[in-house]
Amino acid sequence: MSETTDGTAPAEEFDSRVDHLLQTTCEVARALVGAHQAAMAMIVAGDWARARKYFSLSDKYEQWKDFTMPGRGIGLHAVVVAKNEAICMTESEVEQHPAWRGFAESAGKHPPLRGLLAVPIVGEDGLNYGLLQVSDKVDGSDFDADDERRLACLASAAAVGLDALRKVRALRLGEPAPASPVEPATSFVVIEPA
Repeated sequence: MSETTDGTAPAEEFDSRVDHLLQTTCEVARALVGAHQAAMAMIVAGDWARARKYFSLSDKYEQWKDFTMPGRGIGLHAVVVAKNEAICMTESEVEQHPAWRGFAESAGKHPPLRGLLAVPIVGEDGLNYGLLQVSDKVDGSDFDADDERRLACLASAAAVGLDALRKVRALRLGEPAPASPVEPATSFVVIEPA
């Protein structure tokens, strides 16, 4: 494998930048919608077993700060990714949904979901990178359409970053990285402070 100008292997540099982008996106998601929890799963080559997961938890969830769980691609996560559509549910709607698995083998160890807002991260050509989700609004209310709009905008920005990183990696490896046509934005989205 060839090295980059800074002596780092392209795959390692790519992984490091992806990790930074997605961990930062989790932090921003929590602040943007005023949630105690944010999580992100990036599916690697369509394989949930190799999914990379990122978490951001407020002090309220301090006891779960070291919690990890492998991506499995089942339950509500699978619904968001398979349909490339957002879901927004109250806590009781989550628990009544037919795809709800009750945290499967992580039951009792997983932080509770107090409502759920999850959006797909979709890049160029419909490439699904995974999903971004938040739970437990800081003010105790349910997630609403404004929260969904904000989170979807953030997921779109993360997808642009992932697309760019994927192309840079391809170019550094001598592979083609064609530019996809960009459609002009029909409107601007202003994200107000929460």
